[in-house]
Amino acid sequence: MIITQDILRRDTVQLLKQIDAQIDEVTKQARRVGVRPEEMRDVNGSWAMSPLLLAKAQAYSTLVQLQVKR
Repeated sequence: MIITQDILRRDTVQLLKQIDAQIDEVTKQARRVGVRPEEMRDVNGSWAMSPLLLAKAQAYSTLVQLQVKR
């Protein structure tokens, strides 16, 4: 399978949409329990938003690296 920059760019944008949907869900859950999303923890006691924000930053980094220099 050949992965071109266009395919990687398209898939990364789709991934960003999925990450944003998960961030929205964590935000909704946090509101339901009466805390800020930044204070929400998972069942293991880890911060719920941290891995999502890291994934989002990495996806943006990928898109920046894929930009064609003119």
